[in-house]
Amino acid sequence: MKIALISPRGSFISKNDELHRFWSGSALTATYRQNWSGLATSLLVIAALTPPHIEVDLVDENIEGIDFTRKYDIVGITAMTQQATRAYEIADRYRTIGTYTVIGGLHATLLPDEAKEHADSVIIGEAEHTWASFIDDFVANDAKPFYRPNGEVDLSKSPLPRYDLIDSKHYSVVWVQASRGCPHDCEFCVSSKVFGSRYRYKNVSNVLGEIHFVKDRFANSRIGFADDNLFVNQAFSEELLKAVAPLGIRWAGQSDIAIAESPRMLELIRKSGCTFLFIGLESLDRACLSEINKSEWKLRKLARYPEYIKEIQDHGIGVMGSFIFGFDRDTADVFDSTADFVIENDLYDAQFSILTPFPGTRIRDKLSAENRLLPTCWENYSVYDVNFIPKSMSVDQLQKGLLHSYVKINTIERYERRMKHFKEIYRKIV
Repeated sequence: MKIALISPRGSFISKNDELHRFWSGSALTATYRQNWSGLATSLLVIAALTPPHIEVDLVDENIEGIDFTRKYDIVGITAMTQQATRAYEIADRYRTIGTYTVIGGLHATLLPDEAKEHADSVIIGEAEHTWASFIDDFVANDAKPFYRPNGEVDLSKSPLPRYDLIDSKHYSVVWVQASRGCPHDCEFCVSSKVFGSRYRYKNVSNVLGEIHFVKDRFANSRIGFADDNLFVNQAFSEELLKAVAPLGIRWAGQSDIAIAESPRMLELIRKSGCTFLFIGLESLDRACLSEINKSEWKLRKLARYPEYIKEIQDHGIGVMGSFIFGFDRDTADVFDSTADFVIENDLYDAQFSILTPFPGTRIRDKLSAENRLLPTCWENYSVYDVNFIPKSMSVDQLQKGLLHSYVKINTIERYERRMKHFKEIYRKIV
């Protein structure tokens, strides 16, 4: 048997030509482009779950083309929402030549009936419980239309991803996942819908095994932790960080802003080789943050954002702040005020994105009920394109304002100021 596992081409920057030209052409946006790229681990885990006697080809269409003349028994495709249209095109083409097709991933998990229109089988949710069953059923000529997991996956039993299937020269970042789940349940978040709010994690020894494999095979690549919120369980995080520190790696990951409240943890994070943390700050408006999650957890942290950012960065850890534009309270002033905040607080970098009503989220339900969803295609769900009618500005203002914010923070003056700021910090802590 022979299987192809495919990650479809996606619109990971923007379909807006002006924003795309600036983003791709500016040397000053290289930090984000280089540090937030690469191939997710999902297909590598699927490959590891496949019996060893079955030959597996991995195809990342963002790196290479698909050879449709190659013969496969099964083609498995994973897709986020912005990849869904292309995933369906690939599946439809393989089905016309009689190849059995399977679709999984975030989008198919949230819209399985839609995915089933283009695939013979749909893998819903985490695959550790279902992929082996699917293979057995396929071999027995009894494959089911849908495969749903039986409860949450025990990550301590998740296999070592097949990193050997990817070519090291194509990726500046290789992703490792130590945990799944996030307790904050933000109204725009897809991940918490799929992976749940309960924090689950691998054994530290398993994570170290993955890091050693990546370190040996990808000498020129950095490691990115794919976890939505790496430091929820402090005992686990401390054990992991202490084990990683002697390895001499450089890595980046995601956290919430509360990590600033633990100088001891920040010291461990720095010593373990962390260069920056991606932190969802989301908004600087109290009313916007109040609506994001029911517990108002983010709102309670807002007043201390500058203090927290300084505390984290004073430990030599950059903060890549993530901000979302398009909340109902956002007016055209939000673009300058947010960019000014980034500059004034010397953030390592920032991601500005547009509120995106992904399937399965509360924000989509709200906008749908208010008849504010635009009839855009799934390719437009890049988080940099507008897919709904804003309340306090026009669609054009929102799209152009996003570009304005990026242009404002990506100037030579801002770059030189940031470099000077971090050099002063590094001199103090070395």
